[in-house]
Amino acid sequence: MSLNKGITLGELAKKLGAKLDGDPEKLVFGLNTLLSAKKDEVSFLARGSFIKDLKKTKACAVIISKENVKYASCHKIVGENPYLLYAKASHIFKNIDEMRISSESSDLTFISSSAKISPSAQIGPFCDIGEEVEIGEDVQIGSGVAICSSAKIGNKTLIYPNSTIYHSVSIGSDCIIHSGTVIGSDGLGFARDGKSWMKIEHLGKVLIGDNVEVGANCSIDRGSVGDTCIKDQVKIDNQVHIAHNVNIGRATVIAANTAIAGSTVIGKNCTISGGCGIIDNLTITDSVHITALSLVTKSIDKPGTYTSGTTLMDHSLWKKNAIAFKNLKNNIKK
Repeated sequence: MSLNKGITLGELAKKLGAKLDGDPEKLVFGLNTLLSAKKDEVSFLARGSFIKDLKKTKACAVIISKENVKYASCHKIVGENPYLLYAKASHIFKNIDEMRISSESSDLTFISSSAKISPSAQIGPFCDIGEEVEIGEDVQIGSGVAICSSAKIGNKTLIYPNSTIYHSVSIGSDCIIHSGTVIGSDGLGFARDGKSWMKIEHLGKVLIGDNVEVGANCSIDRGSVGDTCIKDQVKIDNQVHIAHNVNIGRATVIAANTAIAGSTVIGKNCTISGGCGIIDNLTITDSVHITALSLVTKSIDKPGTYTSGTTLMDHSLWKKNAIAFKNLKNNIKK
């Protein structure tokens, strides 16, 4: 991402709270990877395994730790946590007009007369804003977004185009909701009635805290009885499904294609890698890390890293191991 007017290395280092080893007046215009960076861009070294790329980089400057300064021949922005400094730099280089929505009124947007919308909020065309909706200051809503009755959107929240926010959903301040996401749909709730199914009406809400980011094409179900709760600082990747009455603790991160079944409680500061499945009515304590493609079938009461499944291997070997595993009980000496 480029910054049209550029920024000097001195100003950039100051904004990052880092030390500059180089020319403070040198202008840079973007942030890029080590191998792709141009001579007027900044890059970063977050892991030692990329030192080989650092030696080939054409970047004007690199964000780097004190321990790795010796490997860099360009200007250096030095700090204790280069990856965190990179994250902060990404905000500086982000083009502020990337998601700017026209604030002019449009006949293509429907806004209920009972909706309460801050004058500083920006709403794109083809939106539908329902009754008693509340939209806070500096909210940006992309085109084609539907926000149903009695939903609340906090200050400075950004909702990308073609998302749907169902009735009575509450989204906090400084949140980001990416395109195609649906928040507040009914979950899988049915009771047997002979050979048929009786639908359980979902009477709860979805309550999302502050500084939450929800990726593209996610589904977050409302509570059946009680609420689905996503606490502050939770980060959810693309194509994640969160079922009814799930509770996710502060600053937990969930990677793509994970599904969490109903009424499961996940603690604070957890990381759930891509493609995981977590069954219903479990409790996972704080600071649990679940590796990719794991299936969680029981509660976890101790912090740590957990894995299920087998690693990649030759298919013929996998079949032999699968047969051995199937017969494992018979081979165990009693």
